[in-house]
Amino acid sequence: MSVRAEAGVLQLIPLFADCDKAHLQVLAFAAEKVEFAPGQYVFRDGERGNAAYLILQGTADVQIREGTGIRLAGQLEPGAFAGELSMIAGLPYTVSIFATSRLITAKISRELFMRVAREFPDFGARVQAALARKLDQSVGELKTVKTLFEQPLGASRRQIE
Repeated sequence: MSVRAEAGVLQLIPLFADCDKAHLQVLAFAAEKVEFAPGQYVFRDGERGNAAYLILQGTADVQIREGTGIRLAGQLEPGAFAGELSMIAGLPYTVSIFATSRLITAKISRELFMRVAREFPDFGARVQAALARKLDQSVGELKTVKTLFEQPLGASRRQIE
């Protein structure tokens, strides 16, 4: 996939939707291409996050640890982006990504992301605005859930039905 095509895929990701395509081309050009064999982990839940991965080719499972077991939470296909909050904030990964086929990714390290954000302040501001929108949406969803829990049990059942 060309750098221009990878930048186009990045622009489809909500985090980068409002970013200038030239800035996304810088990210795509500098990203490290990493290949994973079927059965290999891209990253595991709890590992210190330092990168996000754009799936270019292949598929991967999203796994969530539950007690002593693992639950399949979904599947990633080309165009998916995993680990963005870990890349930005250096937080531990909250899920595991497991290659189910030969997987080719563009690895965007925290260092690369921060360098582009420093060199292109408009890029950083647009990503920050996207994160703020995502946070506002999450807070709104939590308020809705809180309201449901605060209602009498009978009222909650009627809303769900």
